[in-house]
Amino acid sequence: MEASALSHQLRDQLVAFAWGEWAQMGLLATPHRRSPWAQDPEALIVFTLEVARAEPRLFDELLDWMLVNEPLLSVRRLRAMCIDEIDRSLTAASLAWLAHQRPRARLGAGTETAAPSNLQPLFQPTISVGDSDQAFASAGWLRSPLSPSHKSQPPDLMASIGLAFRLRQILGVGVRAEAVRVLLTSQAPWMNAQALARSTGYAKRNVHDALAGLSAAGVVTTFTVGVEQRYAADRLAWAALLGSEPDELPAHRDWPQLLAVLRHVLRWLEQRELATVSNYLRSSMARDLLERVSGDLAFAGVPTRSSSSPDSTWRNLEEVLEEVLIIIGAEDRVPR
Repeated sequence: MEASALSHQLRDQLVAFAWGEWAQMGLLATPHRRSPWAQDPEALIVFTLEVARAEPRLFDELLDWMLVNEPLLSVRRLRAMCIDEIDRSLTAASLAWLAHQRPRARLGAGTETAAPSNLQPLFQPTISVGDSDQAFASAGWLRSPLSPSHKSQPPDLMASIGLAFRLRQILGVGVRAEAVRVLLTSQAPWMNAQALARSTGYAKRNVHDALAGLSAAGVVTTFTVGVEQRYAADRLAWAALLGSEPDELPAHRDWPQLLAVLRHVLRWLEQRELATVSNYLRSSMARDLLERVSGDLAFAGVPTRSSSSPDSTWRNLEEVLEEVLIIIGAEDRVPR
């Protein structure tokens, strides 16, 4: 498949996936499925800010949802989920818009900047803009002023997909809730602080300190093998607290890694030069891309293979994409 065709197909699938996830968490849309996993709100927000550039209504409804549910969100984690300058500027613009709608110190910190002289169109394809939204202009993006629709709802705390929100109501918005979410949903019998740091978006030291407190409270088990501390959650006890059976707890997905890979690939596919370079050079660029995301893919359990053949390298990229889409349940989505 040509790069442009693959790019359009991928973005359509990812837009549909994002609609499906947010519809289950209170965004103004009709849910057509019940996801079996626990979602990572901040990872999904940063991901959606990119894919919804092709779907302005999704972008605007997401901001409305964020305004309604802002107390349940971690600004620190939003910034930690950014993988490049595009992510950082989209996140900064969204936080600046939220701060304008609901002035709070935690939202406004670091968002007061002078608007760049050259603004980039936010939406693809470009939409005609008269007046620009100042919050987005401050981060370098051109879009029309946005007023909240006030149609979003709080997430269903009892739904599998909303486990993160329920744990935040119990443990607070912070590292403890994220560490427990990962420990409860992962199929691994134990995890170390380094793996939990990658899964939660917090520094290893913060994770270690949080787990020490949870262990002292008797809600997380800690044991040492050699010099390494390992952690596990009592799924039976936590399931009882949450009013479910242990086998009814949501599934785990490595959302920060999987959604980061998809953004890397999507932005790479949208490079104009891919349409004009030779197959050999395109293959070399694809190999570099796969090497760049190999760490995240390995962490998420997605295998990659190296190949010297241009055709094989391109097929490897398509196979990786297919595997990631299957894992997140987006392989057969029909675009809205």
